[in-house]
Amino acid sequence: MPCKNCGSKNAQKLSGELTASLPGPEDVKVSPIYVCQEVLICMDCGFLEMRVPVDKLEPFRKKKTG
Repeated sequence: MPCKNCGSKNAQKLSGELTASLPGPEDVKVSPIYVCQEVLICMDCGFLEMRVPVDKLEPFRKKKTG
């Protein structure tokens, strides 16, 4: 599959880890999420693609809706 950024077909799958947290100081009570997934990286431009499992997004959904 070509890179969505530059169109190159020079991509590689790697193991990746992501820590994400809400940006504001008022969100300090919402714990960050940790995700270990396979990522796809374009070796020409560095564009990265990964999927965050839906269950990992639940704490953020609760914050945004409640």
